[in-house]
Amino acid sequence: MPFAGTLLTVDLSSGEISRHDLPEAITRQFLSGRGINAWLMAQHLEPDSDPLAAKSALALSCGLLTGTAAASSSRLHVNAISPLTGLLGSSNVGGYFGAELRAAGVQTLLVRGRAQSPVTLHINDEQVELREASHLWGLDTRVATEALQDELGQRPRLMVIGPGGENGVRYACIMTGTRHAAGRTGMGAVMGSKNLKAIAVRGQRQRFEHDEDTDALLRHYVEKVRASPRYETWARFSNTALVTWAHEAGLLATHNYRRVHFEDAERIDGQRLMDYVTRPRSCHRCPVHCKAEIEIREGPYAGTRGARPDLEPIINLGSKCGVDDPEAVLYLYNLAGELGIDAISTGGALAFAMDLYERGILSVKDTDGLELTWGNAEAMATMMRSIALRKGFGAVLAEGVRRAAEQIGRGAEAYAYHSKGLELTGYDPRGGMGTALGYAVSTRGGDFTSVYAVPEYRWQPEQGREWFGSEKAVDRLSVDGKGQLVKRGR
Repeated sequence: MPFAGTLLTVDLSSGEISRHDLPEAITRQFLSGRGINAWLMAQHLEPDSDPLAAKSALALSCGLLTGTAAASSSRLHVNAISPLTGLLGSSNVGGYFGAELRAAGVQTLLVRGRAQSPVTLHINDEQVELREASHLWGLDTRVATEALQDELGQRPRLMVIGPGGENGVRYACIMTGTRHAAGRTGMGAVMGSKNLKAIAVRGQRQRFEHDEDTDALLRHYVEKVRASPRYETWARFSNTALVTWAHEAGLLATHNYRRVHFEDAERIDGQRLMDYVTRPRSCHRCPVHCKAEIEIREGPYAGTRGARPDLEPIINLGSKCGVDDPEAVLYLYNLAGELGIDAISTGGALAFAMDLYERGILSVKDTDGLELTWGNAEAMATMMRSIALRKGFGAVLAEGVRRAAEQIGRGAEAYAYHSKGLELTGYDPRGGMGTALGYAVSTRGGDFTSVYAVPEYRWQPEQGREWFGSEKAVDRLSVDGKGQLVKRGR
């Protein structure tokens, strides 16, 4: 397998397209993915660059093993300056787009400039072109994906934005395969600011050569994965079965962090969601198959089809907003994907607004007539559409909770829970001191992905003493040793 890869650079302002081989020394230094993207940002952007300006850059980079025969080799890293935090925005996504991009001979894609009108970028092995896409602008991600597949044939792999990205929602995401989101830090807004509706890729599905020893190593790794104690649970439920555990542990974000327990946690737990699962799904070369398709056949959400959410969206659109109806959670999650807005930050923004409404800081005059009471899923859906279109009060929430609180005033800042501008994820930080410290120091903001303090949930006291100098380090309610624990979790 070649260690260095190809950098494909597309300037949307001029239409110039170029390919260059990445120096092997650079690839070895930054190990592709987020590392090479950060290096590219440093090369092409000035300090304090406006993430939504034409001069901004968006980088998509495969991992070193993406597209190979290695297990779980699907990952693609997306980076730009975040319009939500002003820091390095970062999103990691699975599915099949990354493997297809690698099969087309591209390790890293760098997009710069801004097209004069909506366009799509098409990569078909050596052939790369920009096509006019005004007819796709305004379509949700699902409809746009279906339209592009009909137009292009051969089922290309796609990265698509929805109305949220088109209208600059600061936490807009990019969807691929309608089930996978490059979410959280607003990469969809950056893509939308460039008038880039979608990226379509087809590759020749080149196989990387490897010997019998490598084959044996790959088989051994997959066998270890399948033999792990949690394999059956994760293959069936993903991490969705942790909702009830978080409730019992006293760290389930509930009613915008007012509480750490949700009495109806079992109703939205992953075991309950299995009632709606129609088939499992997987990413490229992944043995776990933790994704799943769902369908709701009866009731007010009948006809809803799409993806099962993981733990974080369930919490943020569920208990954090007081929603105990599993069908409502499934509907809201798939609506967020169609609108192209991050489900976690969307849930955080809605919970923030509902908290203010319950406290009397907001009234129906502020919320366009909507009663944003706990558990009001219908009002949440209406407000989500307003967020994606930047309409009415939705335009305020489209800024993220930090900026929204500044606009609202009246003490709203006290209930806008974020770190560095990024809404916090589903675990209440009071229930895990390592988690809380991770939220605080993560360069991405209030998120667990860059700093995962998992030892405080799973390790034994003797391991805490050995690794971090204190048995209390793995007591999630203690602050002892958390600095070393978080350092290891980076």
